[in-house]
Amino acid sequence: MNIGIIEPYNSGFLEVVPEGEDSDYWQIAAIHINGQAYCPSPRLYRSEKVALTQSAKIYDWIAENKPEISNGTCYCSELNLILWQQPKINNCSD
Repeated sequence: MNIGIIEPYNSGFLEVVPEGEDSDYWQIAAIHINGQAYCPSPRLYRSEKVALTQSAKIYDWIAENKPEISNGTCYCSELNLILWQQPKINNCSD
Protein backbone atom coordinates (compact mmCIF):
# COMPACT_ATOMS: atom_id res chain seq x y z
CA MET A 1 0.00 0.00 0.00
CA ASN A 2 1.42 3.37 -1.01
CA ILE A 3 0.34 6.29 1.17
CA GLY A 4 2.28 9.01 -0.61
CA ILE A 5 5.57 10.82 -0.57
CA ILE A 6 6.84 13.82 1.33
CA GLU A 7 10.04 15.14 -0.21
CA PRO A 8 12.22 17.98 1.12
CA TYR A 9 12.54 20.92 -1.27
CA ASN A 10 14.44 24.14 -0.55
CA SER A 11 13.26 25.28 2.91
CA GLY A 12 9.97 23.35 2.74
CA PHE A 13 8.64 20.12 1.33
CA LEU A 14 6.41 18.67 -1.39
CA GLU A 15 3.61 16.22 -0.68
CA VAL A 16 2.20 13.94 -3.39
CA VAL A 17 -0.21 11.01 -3.09
CA PRO A 18 -1.39 8.29 -5.45
CA GLU A 19 -4.89 8.65 -6.86
CA GLY A 20 -5.84 5.37 -5.24
CA GLU A 21 -4.49 1.98 -4.33
CA ASP A 22 -2.73 0.32 -7.30
CA SER A 23 -3.07 3.52 -9.36
CA ASP A 24 -0.30 4.81 -11.61
CA TYR A 25 -1.68 8.35 -11.34
CA TRP A 26 -0.59 10.84 -8.70
CA GLN A 27 -1.87 14.15 -7.38
CA ILE A 28 -0.30 16.97 -5.41
CA ALA A 29 -1.63 17.03 -1.86
CA ALA A 30 0.21 20.16 -0.69
CA ILE A 31 3.24 22.37 -1.06
CA HIS A 32 4.71 23.42 2.30
CA ILE A 33 6.72 26.63 2.39
CA ASN A 34 7.68 28.82 5.37
CA GLY A 35 5.33 26.98 7.70
CA GLN A 36 2.34 27.40 5.37
CA ALA A 37 0.58 24.72 3.32
CA TYR A 38 -0.73 25.47 -0.17
CA CYS A 39 -3.02 23.14 -2.08
CA PRO A 40 -3.37 23.38 -5.86
CA SER A 41 -6.54 22.67 -7.78
CA PRO A 42 -6.92 18.89 -8.18
CA ARG A 43 -5.17 17.39 -11.18
CA LEU A 44 -3.86 13.91 -11.97
CA TYR A 45 -0.30 13.32 -13.12
CA ARG A 46 0.93 10.22 -14.96
CA SER A 47 3.68 9.40 -12.47
CA GLU A 48 5.13 10.24 -9.08
CA LYS A 49 8.07 11.96 -10.82
CA VAL A 50 5.79 14.21 -12.90
CA ALA A 51 3.74 15.16 -9.80
CA LEU A 52 6.91 16.00 -7.85
CA THR A 53 8.30 18.04 -10.76
CA GLN A 54 5.07 20.03 -11.04
CA SER A 55 4.89 20.56 -7.27
CA ALA A 56 8.47 21.95 -7.36
CA LYS A 57 7.38 24.42 -10.07
CA ILE A 58 4.45 25.47 -7.87
CA TYR A 59 6.77 25.87 -4.86
CA ASP A 60 9.07 28.11 -6.90
CA TRP A 61 6.11 30.17 -8.14
CA ILE A 62 4.83 30.66 -4.56
CA ALA A 63 8.29 31.70 -3.37
CA GLU A 64 8.49 34.33 -6.12
CA ASN A 65 4.86 35.53 -6.02
CA LYS A 66 3.72 35.22 -2.41
CA PRO A 67 2.31 38.80 -2.31
CA GLU A 68 -0.16 37.79 -5.06
CA ILE A 69 -1.85 35.33 -2.70
CA SER A 70 -4.61 37.28 -0.96
CA ASN A 71 -7.37 35.99 1.29
CA GLY A 72 -5.84 32.53 1.06
CA THR A 73 -6.39 31.96 -2.67
CA CYS A 74 -4.94 32.98 -6.00
CA TYR A 75 -4.97 32.00 -9.65
CA CYS A 76 -1.60 31.17 -11.16
CA SER A 77 -1.98 31.81 -14.89
CA GLU A 78 1.59 30.68 -15.57
CA LEU A 79 0.78 27.16 -14.31
CA ASN A 80 -2.98 27.31 -15.05
CA LEU A 81 -4.16 26.42 -11.54
CA ILE A 82 -5.71 27.82 -8.39
CA LEU A 83 -3.86 27.72 -5.07
CA TRP A 84 -5.49 27.65 -1.65
CA GLN A 85 -3.51 28.56 1.42
CA GLN A 86 -4.49 26.22 4.23
CA PRO A 87 -5.04 27.90 7.61
CA LYS A 88 -2.69 27.00 10.42
CA ILE A 89 -4.13 25.00 13.28
CA ASN A 90 -3.35 26.58 16.60
CA ASN A 91 -3.30 24.52 19.77
CA CYS A 92 -5.51 26.11 22.39
CA SER A 93 -4.92 25.53 26.05
CA ASP A 94 -7.62 26.11 28.65
